[in-house]
Amino acid sequence: MSLDESSTKMLAVTVMIFFFTISLSGTFLPIYFNEALRMGIPGIVVILFFTFITIGLIPLLTVKITKHFERIISVGIILTLLFYTALIYVKNPIILGLAYGVSLATFWPSFNLLQFRLSETKERAVLISLLSVAIPGIAGIVSPAIGGFIIEQYGFIYLFTISIILFLASFAVSLRIRFKPEKQKFLVPKNSAFKIFMLTFALLGLSESYWLAYPFFVLSISSTIVSMGLVIAASSLIIALLNIGINRLSDIKGSRVGFAIISSVLYAAWYFALGFASSALQLVFLSVLSGLAAAFALSWFAYYGDSFPREYHASILVMMEVGFMAGRITNLIPTYIFMPSHDYASYFGVLGVVSLLPMPLYLMCAKNLRKTPNNQLGHETTPSGR
Repeated sequence: MSLDESSTKMLAVTVMIFFFTISLSGTFLPIYFNEALRMGIPGIVVILFFTFITIGLIPLLTVKITKHFERIISVGIILTLLFYTALIYVKNPIILGLAYGVSLATFWPSFNLLQFRLSETKERAVLISLLSVAIPGIAGIVSPAIGGFIIEQYGFIYLFTISIILFLASFAVSLRIRFKPEKQKFLVPKNSAFKIFMLTFALLGLSESYWLAYPFFVLSISSTIVSMGLVIAASSLIIALLNIGINRLSDIKGSRVGFAIISSVLYAAWYFALGFASSALQLVFLSVLSGLAAAFALSWFAYYGDSFPREYHASILVMMEVGFMAGRITNLIPTYIFMPSHDYASYFGVLGVVSLLPMPLYLMCAKNLRKTPNNQLGHETTPSGR
């Protein structure tokens, strides 16, 4: 077994434990903020504002000051553990937002970099699908239902304590991954195609609903936290089953842009349909749409990695987080407008329209890539001046 194969397996085990824990307790964070800490929508918006700012800016700092960017994934797990510890004792929304943001900002960019480094173009979409969607989906098949039951029977603090122990186990496994240092510091392409990529990520961040609106919507229809956990568990099963096949097809066919366009249509259809959902069973059936959308959407992320040499990967991944940050912060505007009055139909309608906006950008970016030699955007701005 090669060192990279061993690292891939250790990464898979690490994220299996990590995502199981996130599904177990992170699913219910908006409910905890609202019901246990009694912050209401304005307080949660404050938490998310500082979370998004931190997610966007911390990776920019870390990629500039460290050569061991991959290794930060272990730090991210420990910081996630500390965030869950803070949940037990801290009630200040700014501190919670910063702690939440730092935990995400240290885990996700290094995790994404490992996915790029440990995969080749011919298998990138299926590996990313396995690590980013299928494993979280499998982990999420039972964990939300378990988490909902624990909350109902024992409360949030008991659940957070269990989560802290599991994060510690994930950290221990992560130490067995063979990390590689970065040869380049912060370095990004300076061309129109990269700018189009960034704009697509901003729009994708703007169209996210899982931070607040969707969990609240599921709870409002499910009535109880246990039922909410069961709905999310059933949805996770469907999403996990859909992803591997679709992204394997993306690798075989090389249809990255076509798959991304399909994802936009499916996400829009899902959001528009959510406005008419009125039962937990309907939410489960609609998860087929969101699961397909998520599966097809990963092709764009794989395409992003395909389009740059490895020395750019750390830098472009932190820039991707900046793009998401811009979109997520903008998303707080409709959240603040529609969520206090529980106007989910209008909120999801806005996100449905936004989901369609990246489609022409996908085509523009593909057109620019075809004009670039060897399909490598980074070749225009490499240190050698090619």
